[in-house]
Amino acid sequence: MFTYFSLFNPLVFGICGVLPLSLALTYLMIQVNISAEPMQRSSHSAPTPTAGGLAFICVFWITYFAHFLLSSSSDPSLLYRFLPVYGLASLILAVISLRDDYKPLSYRFRLLTHIICVTLIISGGLQIQFPAFGLETNGWIAAIMTGFCLISIINGANFVDGLNGLLAGCFLISLIFNILVILPTNPLVIYFYASLFFSVLGFFIFNFPKARIFMGDIGSTFLGLTVGFCGLISQFYYPLPTDMAWVHKGFIYTLTPLGFLWFDVGFTLLRRAILGYRLTEPHRDHLFHILNDCGYSHTFLSCLYFSLTATMGGFTLLSHYGYLTFLSFFLIYALAQALFCFWVFHQKQHYHKPKSA
Repeated sequence: MFTYFSLFNPLVFGICGVLPLSLALTYLMIQVNISAEPMQRSSHSAPTPTAGGLAFICVFWITYFAHFLLSSSSDPSLLYRFLPVYGLASLILAVISLRDDYKPLSYRFRLLTHIICVTLIISGGLQIQFPAFGLETNGWIAAIMTGFCLISIINGANFVDGLNGLLAGCFLISLIFNILVILPTNPLVIYFYASLFFSVLGFFIFNFPKARIFMGDIGSTFLGLTVGFCGLISQFYYPLPTDMAWVHKGFIYTLTPLGFLWFDVGFTLLRRAILGYRLTEPHRDHLFHILNDCGYSHTFLSCLYFSLTATMGGFTLLSHYGYLTFLSFFLIYALAQALFCFWVFHQKQHYHKPKSA
């Protein structure tokens, strides 16, 4: 049976094993110096090493499988059915994204890669569950919905990787709440999250508050794929009944801590579509870009989103444990998001750019 003491060994494993290796490989990537030149949507003004995601991807897989090989635990339902397709999908995505970091590829080619990776995940037997509906809905309809959601999450994560530490920090915070929600009973699941958390933490230390390296598309797309994968496997470990839920709570509660980031992506794309802009061209129209252009620093904005992620994570726990109905949770989030948008555009309307000397 899982207890909070069960987290002790994974913490030691992460702090003493995973974190030092992640720090070392991230530092190595800084020395390799695959530079990111400032572009239209960039928030940096000087060339900065990128592709730091390669470091935490390698550390994650090396340390997790090292633990697996040295462990006597096994979990066929997770490891043998799901991890191989996740590993293959993440490998394909990493290779193409690393190529894109070095020399940009067309959006159509990258989207095709995302479709292939998502198809691999679905073919491995993972898809969103709709407990309140019939078997037909949980067949091909579920596969289509899963594909759409995973592609959206992968691209969404890539879109919001625009400030120092923003995506990595919010991902780490959301991962903590994911663990608290599912409270996994199998050691392999705990070590999976421990390897993931501390490998990304090693990169985050070099990325925030001052960015000595960026994660690049290789890192952001991997984190997007991983968020989706964690949501799908959480359906098998969610400890409470979810028979009447329209969408499985294990999947929903994996995504809700990052609600402000997902809204930013959807709202920005919708606004650009209404204004007649091309959705695939680089831009600085995200809410955090608007605030950054109004003079708010990277550090302030990233910390603001960290706070919003932690707040959403807290409400997720309250809803999970029954202290807050899901409808109440949604209404509170909708009100908070509306107030946040009002504040952002109020800042934009009243901001006066300093005159250059």
